[in-house]
Amino acid sequence: MAIAAVASLVLGLVWAPLVVVSFALFVAVIYTRGYLVPGTPTLTKTYFPDRVLRWFDKEPEPAFAVAVDEDTDLDVEAVLQDTGALEPCEDIEDLCLTPAFESVWSDELERTDESAVRNRLASIIGVDQSRISTAQAGEWFVARLDGDQIGRWESQAALAADMAADVVLADRVADWEALSPDSRSALARGLRIYLEQCPDCGGAVAFGKETRSSCCRSWDVVVTRCDDCDTKLFEIESAQLEQDAA
Repeated sequence: MAIAAVASLVLGLVWAPLVVVSFALFVAVIYTRGYLVPGTPTLTKTYFPDRVLRWFDKEPEPAFAVAVDEDTDLDVEAVLQDTGALEPCEDIEDLCLTPAFESVWSDELERTDESAVRNRLASIIGVDQSRISTAQAGEWFVARLDGDQIGRWESQAALAADMAADVVLADRVADWEALSPDSRSALARGLRIYLEQCPDCGGAVAFGKETRSSCCRSWDVVVTRCDDCDTKLFEIESAQLEQDAA
């Protein structure tokens, strides 16, 4: 509408009556097509960032719907690249979150409170939300169904990040709801290692190595923690990480 007003004023400089006539014509075009400049929908989706499109209630539509074959070994990184979640980093030889995916994921994470977490968990396994509970249990944050543990995460923030990722990936993976909980969990968890900003306290996230021990053995793990609040976001055995990278 602003474009129509400006264009009408410009035409009015040529001939004053054109102000009213041209503005009425432009309004009629906008009313009929929903926009004035040809190609506007394509231009806005291509060049306007998500946060700008949301001002106009024009959420960007996913440009892809990646299919996941559960009959073969799940290549988490390959699927996440196909969905547009990961891409090669610019400055190092590694993968990084794409800015577009990171923005959408971050927005979803801000909306993911404790109730949303339990609701999403219940949806994934197909039960009523009232049967799901979450709590800290030692060094792990666990989810329970009717009192029985069904999963554990490095922290409450890690669980929230996975549930937010599950919501975002649902728009990018074909038949997401039909995938097994294990596949959905693997893809969401696979994203978490690439977090650079802590979802708990907003600070930077850093890699580190730590040693775990039990009654019978000790082993090395790779972890990611938030610098400011020490929240643990990801943990994997060093041996497994080296095996996955081979």
